[in-house]
Parts: sequence; structure tokens; C-alpha cells
Amino acid sequence: MPIFGVASIEQEPEETMIFWSVREAKFDQENDISRHLVGYVTRKGTGRVSSAIQEFDRKSMTVKTRSGRLYHLSGSPGFNSEAEYVWLHWKSFNGVKEEADVTDQYGFLH
Repeated sequence: MPIFGVASIEQEPEETMIFWSVREAKFDQENDISRHLVGYVTRKGTGRVSSAIQEFDRKSMTVKTRSGRLYHLSGSPGFNSEAEYVWLHWKSFNGVKEEADVTDQYGFLH
């Protein structure tokens, strides 16, 4: 399965993500830690890993990332094989040394 680049923030300022989870990635430096959305972007029909999470609004279930993109989280957290495939390659490409699933810290209100 190929890995595709993501369109610029100007072209796609917002996306909706389903079957989402939040992963914490730890890199070489002790304090080099970031959190990322991993999920399925419905409009594109592909798995995706976001840039680092900067803001989370629990009431609206939206996440703003380092790139400035706004993700609307739809439904309950979940698993998607395409998203996991992208996450696996993203971790390798970015030199992630440790990871943790921190989705439970992003509970939803529906």
C-alpha cells in the first residue's frame, strides 16, 4: 500500500477523521515528545497521521495541529488498518523510539 503526501493547509484547512486514536511519540531527546492523531480521513478515503497536536477542544471534538489544520473527530475512537499502516511507516521515517496510545485522555462527549 503506498503512502501519499498530504495537501497543503491552504488547500485542505479542515478534515474529518473517523476510527481515530491519539498516539504519543518519543524521539531521541528525553523531552522530545509529541502527540498525533492516527485515523481515517473520510473525504480522502485514506489513513493519516497528523502533525503534532497543539490544541484539543473536547466540547466540539476538534483538534488543531502544528500545521494549522483543524480535524473534526467523528464518532468514537477506533481502529483502522490503513491508519495503522501509515502510523507504522510514519514512526520509522520520523525516528520514533517509543510510543504510547493516549486516546483515553481524549474522551468524547456525545
